[in-house]
Amino acid sequence: MKYISLLFLVVVQLVSAQNTVTGTFIDSLPQIKNVALYQFKNGTPEYVNFTDVEKNSFTFSMDSLPSGYYRALYKNVASGYVDFIYNKENIKFEVNSKVGQVSVGYAASRENQLLQAYNYNMLQLQTELDSLQMVFFRKPSADVALYKDIKSKIDGAQNYYENLAKNDYCLSIIKASKRYNAPIPFTLPGNYISSIQKHYFDPIDFKDQGLKNSLFLKNRVTDYVFYLHQSESKETENRLFIGAIKKVTALVDDSELKEALLADLIQKLIAKENSVVLAETVAIYKELPVAVQKYALLKETQQLSKTLLGVVAPNIKISETETLHSLSGSKAYLVVFWSSTCSHCSLELPKVATLLKDKQEVTVVSVGLEKKTDAVNWTTKVKDFPTWKNVISIGKWNSVESVSYSVNTTPSYFLLNKNKQIIAKPKDLETLIKVVDELLIQ
Repeated sequence: MKYISLLFLVVVQLVSAQNTVTGTFIDSLPQIKNVALYQFKNGTPEYVNFTDVEKNSFTFSMDSLPSGYYRALYKNVASGYVDFIYNKENIKFEVNSKVGQVSVGYAASRENQLLQAYNYNMLQLQTELDSLQMVFFRKPSADVALYKDIKSKIDGAQNYYENLAKNDYCLSIIKASKRYNAPIPFTLPGNYISSIQKHYFDPIDFKDQGLKNSLFLKNRVTDYVFYLHQSESKETENRLFIGAIKKVTALVDDSELKEALLADLIQKLIAKENSVVLAETVAIYKELPVAVQKYALLKETQQLSKTLLGVVAPNIKISETETLHSLSGSKAYLVVFWSSTCSHCSLELPKVATLLKDKQEVTVVSVGLEKKTDAVNWTTKVKDFPTWKNVISIGKWNSVESVSYSVNTTPSYFLLNKNKQIIAKPKDLETLIKVVDELLIQ
């Protein structure tokens, strides 16, 4: 009986020691069926598990998982998520599924409540200090004593939260979030920005494993490169971006972390359609040890860079004697990817033809992405567009032209100037009409 009682006690202790993450959606529509759990490693979420949602709630068992940064990912109208710290404690939160991260309220989890309180309170104080700095630019005789008082409150709050988190996983984030504030306000905006740039990475320890595994470093580097190095001149701005990226890479010794940061910047530059800085960043990436470089990333980047804004569009064979690059005499060229089996194309392309009917300055090159069995159907449909340069591209999404332009949906539009440089990639007919009209009045 004594051993049975002891065994029962051990089992109870083990059950009570189980740690879970429980989330509840405070909005019930649209219904979410399941949630996936990811763990951040080198700033990248890696899949761990998934669970079903029942009565707008879900629960993950975390007992076998290490302390770290995690993401609960769900699909609503778009994908939503909640990022949180797990450090051997039960976590409970509520979230509006339509809003996601910014709407999270923690009912349980000291670490996440502490970090959330830190971010909120420091933002309020820093916003107040920044407002005084802006006033000082316009009126250098403004109250310096008030500025010093708020700065003192910020310093005190920073020390307070660091002390509260001294034994917590979130301490590295709190320490790294500390912002440099000058003893007295600046009179010139340029000096203010230079000061922020100079001290931006002072509190950040790039060797800290917790920071490496979180999104924090990627977010901080993104802000540093793109928001602290802006200019009205695109050429100057690109030069500043490149200089900032080189500075970041010089600060990081860990090759894997450097790869992760550069890979993130590369993806953001593709999204920003910045081919100039992208080329320079890829060159920096290729200087990394070959062992840490990601071949798939370089291959994808090389492919996507062919159709970024500003670059010369990939050539298209129109006939035995004619190509896209050989065409001349027009002010603009519109490359349209479509399919004879695409119902949306059947509705939209006649409208495009009507739009361009009286615009002789625009030459249309239409590329039909077709299967072999749809070739006859394509031949019939192109008769509706006799003035266009009609090309059939057998192989659908795997055809030469589709791959060359990284097309994954139809219809897709690429508007080129007279030099065949891509100047717009309209997502819909309304945008297409607008950009064509803007180009023709130039």
